[in-house]
Amino acid sequence: MKKVLLCVTGSIAAYKSAEIASKLVKKGYEVFVVMTSNGAKFISPMVFETLTKNKVFVDMFSDEQHTHLTHISHSTECDLVLVVPATYNIIGKAANGIADDLVSSVLAAANPNKVIYAPAMNSNMYNNPAIINNINVLSNRGSKFIKTDEGMLACGVKGKGRLKNIPYILETIDNFFTEKKLLGKNVLITAGATREYIDPIRFISNSSSGLMGISIAKACKAMGANVTLVLANLNRVIEGINVINVSTVNEMSNAVLNEYDNTNIVFSVAAVSDYKPSEFSKEKIKKKDDKLIIEFSKTTDILFELGKLKKQQILIGFATESSNLIENAKQKLKNKNLDVIIANDLSTFSSNEAKVTIITKNNITELEKKPKDILAYDILNNIF
Repeated sequence: MKKVLLCVTGSIAAYKSAEIASKLVKKGYEVFVVMTSNGAKFISPMVFETLTKNKVFVDMFSDEQHTHLTHISHSTECDLVLVVPATYNIIGKAANGIADDLVSSVLAAANPNKVIYAPAMNSNMYNNPAIINNINVLSNRGSKFIKTDEGMLACGVKGKGRLKNIPYILETIDNFFTEKKLLGKNVLITAGATREYIDPIRFISNSSSGLMGISIAKACKAMGANVTLVLANLNRVIEGINVINVSTVNEMSNAVLNEYDNTNIVFSVAAVSDYKPSEFSKEKIKKKDDKLIIEFSKTTDILFELGKLKKQQILIGFATESSNLIENAKQKLKNKNLDVIIANDLSTFSSNEAKVTIITKNNITELEKKPKDILAYDILNNIF
């Protein structure tokens, strides 16, 4: 179990640290909390003790056991020191070697490479040359900073300085502990649901949320890969990932083939339309008769084409079926010249959770049902 030391300082954003502590515990981390005296004015230490089941320290000399110095033990025994919120004051202290309270002493004793700061402050403070210099000083020592969001601040001003959203902070922590198995690899992923248009406003598609593909993209990035995500009909900006937005099968096919030669690993996760209207009406089809008959023709089988063109690439497909899941998946593995196919039941198609079976030519591995953002790591760890 990884140990995280959460340092809470004096900012109105301190209340969000409680949610971070709670979610870290649920993820399986052991969480310890130290606070500045000002941080304890914004939120009670008792809140964190309840959430983490560990004693919270505010005073440097409050160790009743008197067997070791609290600031030294916390700094050396934990795997990560997380400063949330990181105020203008604590960043300045850490950068300039000031250790006049418990939190600043913890940071002075900590390995800089194991410290992550999530700043939160007024936009003028965040843009102050002093804080910019102090962030650069700490970054050069090896510490990581989570960029702030832009939005409405507690002071009533809209601008930069708002604490980064909690899911991103949690993702950063997970990434910190993730083994860089895919370092330097170029990974291409398709995700989302394609659309084939009948007329300018009507189309045939499916209910895929794109969550599994996006989760795999983030997990690959966390493992050190250079990730390109070809995303159908979802508007997402994912930091550190090259997102190519497409709509139709043809657009996805062109985008994938354009990237394929320089790719080491492909995850074909998108729910791609198998058929498209044979004719497209440039004008909206008017309601006339009791029945509307539309003729469909096959679309390009992107994964099949990639299998024919495969050279050094590792090609990984997904199979979603309503019956005979494993048998159908095995057939796709063979027919499409895949290295791995991941079979998942139709019941989890648009769900936030999934249970999958990883199939290769020689092995079948079942993975437990989990949230897709966690399952993505299990999939990668089983394949690589």
